[in-house]
Amino acid sequence: MTGAGELPDFTLAVVSAVRRQLGRDATRPELIRTAAQLDAAALGSDYLRRTRPRTGRTPRFTDKLPVNYLYAGLIARALPRARIVHVTRDPVATCYGIFKVLFEQGYPFSYDLIELADYYAGYRRLMDHWHASLPGRVIDFSYEALVADPPTQIARLLQAVGLSWQSACLGFHSNPSPVATASAVQVRRPIYSSAVALWRNYERELQPLISRLKAAGIAIASD
Repeated sequence: MTGAGELPDFTLAVVSAVRRQLGRDATRPELIRTAAQLDAAALGSDYLRRTRPRTGRTPRFTDKLPVNYLYAGLIARALPRARIVHVTRDPVATCYGIFKVLFEQGYPFSYDLIELADYYAGYRRLMDHWHASLPGRVIDFSYEALVADPPTQIARLLQAVGLSWQSACLGFHSNPSPVATASAVQVRRPIYSSAVALWRNYERELQPLISRLKAAGIAIASD
């Protein structure tokens, strides 16, 4: 198993396939419509080919690009043996974690609390859709449960994705592999609980976000 980080390859494979089919660049609506008609097997093969410079010959690897959730339907068709793991976390903690990171131009919605709340609400609606349309394919995995009981939760996840337990799973912070994502510092530490409710230190400043989430029907832990 190789942790490949956040790979842009599935998005690139989709855009490339749509461009070949249309013979030109697509507008966003055209991209969405045409992507639904792509040859799923060819798309999956192209994705795997693109990933090999990073993943080598390993038969299993993780691709944790955050926007992969947008493509869960296509991923399920293109990679029928792939396991789709959906890590969940308290809504305000999630949004606060995004808001405090400088993503440059990667996630423009992340710099405004109202836009961030609206994006989160849209993400939740889409995940509800994927759960309904892909029964059994999306594995929910709670961040809070993991922090509270790492051995039990890691073992549960491994079983769900068809992997066996290894003691190194609890010593991930000793893995010397390079990490080039926003979690580069965190993964060098053992699992810790101090970030679970860190957002409460800024609850007053986060009120616009919290109010917007509530208005969208998102349950808030502080209620």
